Amino acid sequence: MGALEWLWPIGLMAVLWAGMSEEEARRALARGLAAGIAALTLWGLIGFGFAFGGLGLWVEGPEFQALRRVYTLGADPQPLWSLIGLSGFFFHPIDRAPAIAALWLHYAPAVLTAAVLLGFGLEGWPPAAAALAGAGLGGLALPLGMHWVWGNGWLSRLGLTLNLGHGVVDPAGAGILFALSGGALLGLLLPWSRRQPSPERILPPVHLPLLGAWGSLLFGVGWIAWLTSDPLAASRPALEPMGLARNAWLGVLGAGLGAALYTGGVARELDPLMVLRAMAVGWIAGMSAAPFTGPWLSWGWGVLIGLGTPLIVYGLRRWGVTPQSLALLYGIVGVLGLLGAGVLADGRAGVGWNDVGREAFMGIPGIGVVGVPGWGPPADPGQLTAQGVGALILSLWGFLALGGPAALVRWGWTRWRPRGKPGPLEPAPPQSTETGGDDPASR
Repeated sequence: MGALEWLWPIGLMAVLWAGMSEEEARRALARGLAAGIAALTLWGLIGFGFAFGGLGLWVEGPEFQALRRVYTLGADPQPLWSLIGLSGFFFHPIDRAPAIAALWLHYAPAVLTAAVLLGFGLEGWPPAAAALAGAGLGGLALPLGMHWVWGNGWLSRLGLTLNLGHGVVDPAGAGILFALSGGALLGLLLPWSRRQPSPERILPPVHLPLLGAWGSLLFGVGWIAWLTSDPLAASRPALEPMGLARNAWLGVLGAGLGAALYTGGVARELDPLMVLRAMAVGWIAGMSAAPFTGPWLSWGWGVLIGLGTPLIVYGLRRWGVTPQSLALLYGIVGVLGLLGAGVLADGRAGVGWNDVGREAFMGIPGIGVVGVPGWGPPADPGQLTAQGVGALILSLWGFLALGGPAALVRWGWTRWRPRGKPGPLEPAPPQSTETGGDDPASR
């Protein structure tokens, strides 16, 4: 495993830090580290088994034979789809097979990235509570999402079971990591955090613009390195690395241009923080579709995403999301990233993805994943439907898996606590160091 993959979570932290004061950044780092350490620990102990416990049923070769147990609704020893993996717990297969150890290490940066997003977004929470949330994310919520899409689970098999395109296609994890963790963050914030609507329209100061610029660069470099070094690449349809990287960068440049045009036209000045956020959003919205589309579509999609980023931020700030909890933005864009693959794919890549269309798809030999407009080949509405189902299920699962217990704890505390006594987990009101107004569209 290359060290470049770890630039992915580091870059995300830098982008999130760019809009924070020194004290806000210190608190966010404490929460992010607590959530990340807890998530990686639970991922190693049980999460890996839940995610890839049945991999040996589908991947040929002896290296993954220790991973051959899943839970499914049928009695078939090699089921068409499954709900959860049931082998590979407590490091046992990792110690026996180098290929399994490489797989376990490969997905560790992905787990850390999702946990950092969750921990940074829990503004006002103590690190202990963030660690508890990270443990739930890395031990159960995220591994099940991984299994459903990456471990030959039921979402990946929608093409075979319901004839919905190639099933859910998410090679980069826009939905699995960002939509799921964004749903989990929303589920935790709703019962416990105070909302502070902010209608002001003055652009805020950018605390660390250079760090944000470097963070956006490192975020993308680490993500591309992670995506192109998949240990399972030999058992999956090949993705062309240079085309993937080219399209991803074009999407990011388009997103930065779209945000610059919006802030320059509306606020009459270029807001660097919004441009940096839009570039990070461009990575998330475009990475999963990048292998399956062309340069012009990638760039145009990025411009649309960049124009929409200030509107999403404005809506979140008007609703009452604090600047630190704007990590929700990246969860929302994760949904758009999943949908983007169902709109932009033009059939150039993904032949046989999720065991669909190995010989021919829609009567055409050699065609891969196809989106709704078709862009040359016949359109495939089923692919967009599958992507929409995946986005809904993954974000809703994250919301319920972490938000459900948080709501129960909140209900129990409000029912049994002495009147007038604050809750132990109830976040303190955010302390802003900024002066003057606040532009919701640029936060």
